[in-house]
This record gives sequence, structure tokens and C-alpha cells, in this order.
Amino acid sequence: MSFVFKETKIPGLMIVEPHYHEDLRGSNMKIFHKETFENEGLKCDFGETMITTNLCKNTIRGFHYQKPPYTQCKLYYCLQGAWNNYSVDLRKGSPMYGKVICIPMNEKERKLLYIPDGIANAHLVLEDNTKVLYQLGSKYMPSYEGGVRWDSFGIDFGDIHPVITDRDAALPRMSEFESPFVYGENC
Repeated sequence: MSFVFKETKIPGLMIVEPHYHEDLRGSNMKIFHKETFENEGLKCDFGETMITTNLCKNTIRGFHYQKPPYTQCKLYYCLQGAWNNYSVDLRKGSPMYGKVICIPMNEKERKLLYIPDGIANAHLVLEDNTKVLYQLGSKYMPSYEGGVRWDSFGIDFGDIHPVITDRDAALPRMSEFESPFVYGENC
């Protein structure tokens, strides 16, 4: 199995190059292999798999997470289009607590993004009709969902008019946020 795992500046947040084969018939890509991910020390008991279609460029989703004990690691792949994934470390005690990094995702690059528990993420959609495939580490539990307002971190999104839900607009700012995550303990 030829997966390549590259850790980012946020501990546990990984860019993953999947196993890919191409020949005269076409191509074949394996985006997940449980044993390989486990051998990397990654939690990967995925409970749900989703596809999100983002109709409009400049859609912002997030920053979202799910609270303990129903935390969710995530594995993302771009099926169509492009987006910037922003991840913020919400684990108290982490050397990157409150820090955000951006990882561009698009259909042309064959890469995955593994997001561990305790990291909230947001998407800025860069192209109309962007489709995102993702696996979640546990099932969705609405009473345990949470988030931090998208404009809390001083990210320069450029001169855009964001498409955002009322729910995401009502999320607390980082300055008002009390993290339920502890680095190395509950995530």
C-alpha cells in the first residue's frame, strides 16, 4: 500500500497521498485502508460517509466540530471543484491551540485531509458546484455539535460576499469560546 502521510503544523492534522494506479484502462484510487491508517496511529472508526455539494463559489461552512464524548475525526477528499480548508486547533494544552492553517483542496490534486478530534474546520468554496466526500469518526449527534464563528481568526478571505447560513453566523466568536477538548486526553 503506497499511502504517504504528511503531518502539518497542527499535531495530528495530516495531508494524505492515497494509493493511485493508472494504466490504459483508466485509473484506480484507494482513499482509505483501515490497517494503514491505524498503523499511522490515526483514529479511523468511521461512522458515516457524506458528500456535500456546494452550489456557489464563496460559500463558507464552519468552523464545525462535535463535542465529547461524540468527537469526530474526519477524512476529506475533493470530488469536484476546489475549496480552501481552514483548520483550527481547539485542544487546550496543544502547542497550536487557537491557530489556524489553510490547506487548499481541489479535484486535480489527489490528496486527502485527515482531521483529528478536537480540530474544527471550515471551508471557503472557490468554484461553483464543488463536491466534497468525507468520512466522519462517529455518527452525527445534533445535541453535541458546536462551532466557532468563521470570522473570529483574522483570516483574510479577500473581497468576497460570503454565502453563509444563519446558524454559522450565530456561532460564538473564539474570544467567547470555552473548549471542551484537552490535548492528549479526550481527543
